Amino acid sequence: MLICDNLRCERGEKVVFDNLGFCLQAGSLLILKGANGSGKTTLLKILSGLLAPDRGDILWDDVPIRDNQNFKRDLMAIGHKSGVKGDATVFENLEFWAKLYNTELLVEAAMAFYDLDRFADVPASQLSAGWQRRVALARLIVAPCRLWLLDEPTNFLDEEAVMLTANLIETRVQQGGIVVVASHIMTSAVAAHTLWMDDFR
Repeated sequence: MLICDNLRCERGEKVVFDNLGFCLQAGSLLILKGANGSGKTTLLKILSGLLAPDRGDILWDDVPIRDNQNFKRDLMAIGHKSGVKGDATVFENLEFWAKLYNTELLVEAAMAFYDLDRFADVPASQLSAGWQRRVALARLIVAPCRLWLLDEPTNFLDEEAVMLTANLIETRVQQGGIVVVASHIMTSAVAAHTLWMDDFR
């Protein structure tokens, strides 16, 4: 369970959001929506522990996320930037993540899901932004964590990859995972909650 209680975030003298809270049980999908600058990315960074809120609490299984090793183990966050290692091949990028979770047997499945087989031995830096995004999202398969925080995951993707990503998210939710997505275009076939960031300014 992910609980956010009475969160407030300020930047300088500007309040980005205030009195923001929600509770997500296993098998929940939350879609963050709002105009650019409404705080979607900032909220995801706070939820991941990269930033501290100016007020409020974030609990994972009823324990604060700060210095919470269980939370760190259960979290997979993918931000605006794909974060792939440019000098490593596509296979090496996914193998790196798989070794962290002892899921090396899932690398081939992850590559096949996002149609990456043809690029297995190609350095990631040689791929287009869209294909690099596929590599980044394939981490979700080799590192099947309980909590996914995704910032505009469909950026740079073509229509096929957008559908694959939506299917992957829906499957994770159906398996009992918790997914929080910041997206302008994301829709879902599974029941989803929508949080409009402008309501908390």
